Amino acid sequence: MLFMSRSSKLVVCIALVLFLLSGCGEKSKETAEDADTDEAFRIPDSLLAPLEGYELVRDDYHPVRGGVMANREIELQYPASGIARYVAVTTFGFAIEGYRKVVKEIGKPAEGAMVLIGTKDLDEYKFLARKEWWYYGSVVGDSIYFEPLDIMMKRGIASIGITQRIAQMALHRRSDGRIPRWLQESFASYVAGEREILDMQVEQFRFQNADVDPSPAVIEEMLEKTEDFQGSRIAFYAAYRMLENTINRYSIESVYTFIDELGSGGTVDSASREAFGMDYESFLDTIRVDRAGTAAPDEAPRS
Repeated sequence: MLFMSRSSKLVVCIALVLFLLSGCGEKSKETAEDADTDEAFRIPDSLLAPLEGYELVRDDYHPVRGGVMANREIELQYPASGIARYVAVTTFGFAIEGYRKVVKEIGKPAEGAMVLIGTKDLDEYKFLARKEWWYYGSVVGDSIYFEPLDIMMKRGIASIGITQRIAQMALHRRSDGRIPRWLQESFASYVAGEREILDMQVEQFRFQNADVDPSPAVIEEMLEKTEDFQGSRIAFYAAYRMLENTINRYSIESVYTFIDELGSGGTVDSASREAFGMDYESFLDTIRVDRAGTAAPDEAPRS
């Protein structure tokens, strides 16, 4: 039949109207939900304000792959999360402050841009860095792997921790990789202002009657392994005290001389003679924390 009855036409028209209204309604609902979602995840202007001073050359974020924020000196790679943007903006600010401080005190940490990598969780950090949670960052070439940056922020160590690891990288570069481990750790902590944290961390071991005055050889061994929580914490603290003894008995300038002599190709013995007037083992005897120094600077044996 070519022609529909009037009632049939009416039914078709009503169905068409309902279909259109239904579609429009769903679209309106989706638009409203999208607006609510956008508002819920909208980044406050106060949070984005620091970005203007970061001089970024790259600022990308993907909800699955995570993000990259970079200027000419620093590249920060961070995982996707609900607070990823906040974490990135905040920690990039810490990195800029730390970088500037390290460049002033030690020198550039890398020839080009250094890469900071914030891991997704502690399991990923342990897999990539081969370190436990309490060793919050590991320097590998021109990159530094960090435990999740939001965890570092919650622990209150993000600013100092980032600066400390950048300083380690710079010391490695300035000494051409020859700096003793105890001096690299302690001098980086000195630049980062970590003394108070080291004091607090070692107290629990003092309470347990642990030996917090190990020999230089034990300190070096524990810092190389970084496998034992108590031993490593004590080694960090003891190494810092060795540095303090060095500065007090000699000078900070002598420390720089020692590092620069190593960077010029010298051995620890030749660098020690130039900086402290004695071979390296004799120098260690004057600053060790497991017993009183055996010789004052003006009485120390000289070559």
